[in-house]
This record gives sequence, structure tokens and C-alpha cells, in this order.
Amino acid sequence: MFSIRLGLKNLSRQKRRNIITILVIGFAFFGYLFVESLMDGMLDMSVNNIRNFETGDIQIANPEYWAKRDDLPLKHLIEWDEELQEHLLQSESVIGVSPELRFSANLNNGIDEMGIIGLGIVPEKYNQVFETQDYFISGAISALDKNQAVIGKKLAELMNLKMNDYIILLVRTKEDTFNTIDVEIGAIVNTLNPMVNNSTVFIPLELAQERLNAGNGISILSLKTSSDRVESVIQLINRGFREENFPLEAYSWRESAQDMIAYSKVEKQAVAAMMSVVLLIGIIGIINNIVLSSLERKSEIGMMKALGMREWEIVFVFMVESAGIGILGGLAGCLMGLIGVSYLVNRGFYFAFYGDWSQYGIPIIDRIYGSWNLSTFSYIFILSVIVAIISSIFPAYWAAHKDPVEAIYHR
Repeated sequence: MFSIRLGLKNLSRQKRRNIITILVIGFAFFGYLFVESLMDGMLDMSVNNIRNFETGDIQIANPEYWAKRDDLPLKHLIEWDEELQEHLLQSESVIGVSPELRFSANLNNGIDEMGIIGLGIVPEKYNQVFETQDYFISGAISALDKNQAVIGKKLAELMNLKMNDYIILLVRTKEDTFNTIDVEIGAIVNTLNPMVNNSTVFIPLELAQERLNAGNGISILSLKTSSDRVESVIQLINRGFREENFPLEAYSWRESAQDMIAYSKVEKQAVAAMMSVVLLIGIIGIINNIVLSSLERKSEIGMMKALGMREWEIVFVFMVESAGIGILGGLAGCLMGLIGVSYLVNRGFYFAFYGDWSQYGIPIIDRIYGSWNLSTFSYIFILSVIVAIISSIFPAYWAAHKDPVEAIYHR
């Protein structure tokens, strides 16, 4: 009990140095909490933007098409009919089915030409799966019913296009011959996903099938589910395909988001590296504090030993002092982290200032919002105390191990 009281009393003896050490620990942990919230928010937003604007929760395709889906081939297509749709909607977890014909094209505005991704869709079915209809800045998705086109805001700006302008899509048909699709811009959309805004042109599915000579074929079926257990829904769908002898396979959205998932792994490694730096800063700060304290209190340590205090009791005094610094440093870090993370969650971080990150597979336009992870706050606080206690043991033992006579007379 005496050792605890003495250790706590020592916290007020070197106020300036202890405050500096506490602030160093606090700022180090604040940096970790801030970046971790930012990275988690980026991951959450990327996942939502991919699922809400690109893939849905589940995608269905011919396995041979799926293997080459990035090339947007017109082979191994799905023969779309109402029977297939009814088969998929038999599952209570499936709440929307959107047939899509994806193709590569060159967009020509009469002056310039640019490679884009064409997407033939059925508007009412597309709206059951995706949230694009909530982000139109001109017109609406119903423009596709009039054989018009929908393009992203960024693509319109790049090609100097506006509402009611006519564009030409130069395409290769299923037989590998050239054809054109002439459409009028009936709507402009600005979603949260830059992949959609920068390079996608939506046209009616029937028009795409006609001009590509694709018959009744579609590339992919995108599904929206009411269940968070996507994998179990996929297993159920694939079991039904095998029973009905459909040559199709269901895939999770994760398989279309490999770049983003790869980035998330890099992010975890970066956070782990930051954590190592945080630990190093904390250890160095506390060791420096304890070494200085032990050097300044040699006579006091010698006197304590001369009066009968054992080495482990003296070490315990320093451990209590270090634990107090760790607790205060952890509380300071959590308090600053609470303020920083609250700002990220409510105001966000303007990400576009640092460039276009969509080229790295991160589907975020401009602002990233943080996310709360309260378990990290607890982890950080406990870690600060543990690091403080462990890092104090060796310098405290070094000070307590000295001969009391030499310590008293500074020999």
C-alpha cells in the first residue's frame, strides 16, 4: 500500500516532464485512432458504393463468361426470360433481379472519341437492385424508355456533352462486326461511385441487344438480397441451378471488388506499421521518463534500500508511477481520438484534394466519413497502461539494483 501511495505521489514531482510524456502518448494514440477510423470509413464507403452502384449483392453469370468478364465479351451470354427471373425470386432473400448486357464501346461526340463501358438495362428492374435513381442531376432513368442514354456527370464534362446532345457509340457485335448506336442524352447522373460517373453509358437493354446482335442474351444478372448472409444465399441459388440444370453460377460482390479488397489488406498492413510506431513512441517516452527519474533519485532510492525496502518494492513504486502516466496518456489519447473521430463521422475528410483515387480501385468521389469502433478505444487505453508498466520494469530494476551506499553518495 505504501509503494502505491509513493508511486502516485511521485507523479506530481516532475510535473512538466510527466505532462510532456502524457501528451506524447496521447497524440500518438490519437493519430492511430484517427487514421483507423478514416481507413474503416473508406472501406465501408467503398463496399457500399460497389454494392449499390456496380454489382449488387450477388452476380449471376455463365462461368466461362465470368472468367473473362473484365474483357466484356459477347460470348457465353445468359438467355434471359421470365422463367429464370421467377426461379431466382423464389428465394425469399432475393428482392430484386436486374438483367444487364455489358459491352465495350467508343463514345463519339462528333469531335472527340473515348472508350467507355456500355450497359444495357431495364430501368424498373435496375432500380430494384441499385440506388442510381437517387442521384440524377438532370432527367431521370425513365429516359431509357424513350431509347435515350444516361451518362455520368464526369463523362459528360470530359466529352463536353449536355442534355439532349446526340452521341454515337461505336461497337463490335457478337459476330465481331462493327455497328453504331445513335442515342440522345436523356439524363445525367452523379453517383457516389466514380467508376459509374467516369466511364459508363446506360442504354435500354432491348436497344443494346438489337445493335449488338445479341438476341435475348445478357451478360450478368445482378441481385439484391434482404439477407446479410450473402454466402448462404449464393449456396442456395447454386443448389437450385444444379437441380434445374441451369449452366449458371452465382458469385459474391467480393469477387468483383478484388482491387478494393487488395487495397484493404494494404491498409491493414499500414495500420499495423503505424501501431508499431505508436508502441515505439510510447515505450521510448516512458523509458526516458523512468531513466531520468531514477537518475535524479539515486539518493532517495539508496535511502529506501537502507531503510529496508526490497528491490521488488522499489521497482513496484516505479511501475505504479509509470502506470499512472500510461492511464493519463491513454485517457488523453482517447479524449483527443473521440473529438477527431466525431469530426470524421459528422463532417468527413475531403479526399479529392489528394487526387483521383478511383484509379487504384477505390470507388469514392470526394469525401470520406469515419466510422466508430469503440473496441479500439478500449484496446488503446489498455495498451497504453500495459506498455507503460512493461517498459518501466528494466530501468526501475536497474535503479533499484544499485548498492545503497553508492546510491546515497552518487558513486
